[in-house]
Amino acid sequence: MAAIPIERSNLGASAYAAIKAMIVGGELKPGAKLGIEDLADRLHVSNSPIREALRRLADERWVEHAPYRGAVVARLDARELAELYEIRTFIELAALGKAIIDPPCEQTAAMDRARKEIEAALKAGDAMEYLAADARFHQALVGMARNRRLNEMFATLVEQGRCFMLGRTREAMAEQREQADPHGAILDAIRRKKPAAMTLLAEHLHLTFPELEEASPGGKGEER
Repeated sequence: MAAIPIERSNLGASAYAAIKAMIVGGELKPGAKLGIEDLADRLHVSNSPIREALRRLADERWVEHAPYRGAVVARLDARELAELYEIRTFIELAALGKAIIDPPCEQTAAMDRARKEIEAALKAGDAMEYLAADARFHQALVGMARNRRLNEMFATLVEQGRCFMLGRTREAMAEQREQADPHGAILDAIRRKKPAAMTLLAEHLHLTFPELEEASPGGKGEER
């Protein structure tokens, strides 16, 4: 396994960022054991920064402690996932409602770039880029509200949801290839300053809810 270089100035913070990146990127999957010595060897640090990083990740609910296993990547059960997407929906609709009268051109341009990247990822079958482009689209949408704290809260929610979505992204991509792109319709309505943008966005986000329990590792579906 290749070593990951990290900054030496603040080893605890650097270890935290590196481990979190591995979780968000799907390299460390839900339920994966987080061995302190293994991580220390991989990141070329002592055990202390790893312990510090794992404590911080546990406080933020990225990591949990399992009986007889120690620290593991946290799993989200169906209820937690539903709550996460419910909060996302509140934030996105609030941001859109604030900006729909006069949507900032720079944000709609960013959304358009992300929409094209989503289309390219669909054609290429690139699940990781699909998730990243989708996150950029929705982050730009929230950015229309010009509220820094709202942006930061939303970014955290997207990261947490991304860990779950990695398990079913290819299925979602297959479904989207067969349907009209909701991102394009949402963006078009925003640019036209149409109230229908709110309905389209709500419908798009609501599609996730019936799938949560089935796809969740803690739900009815099998772990992928």
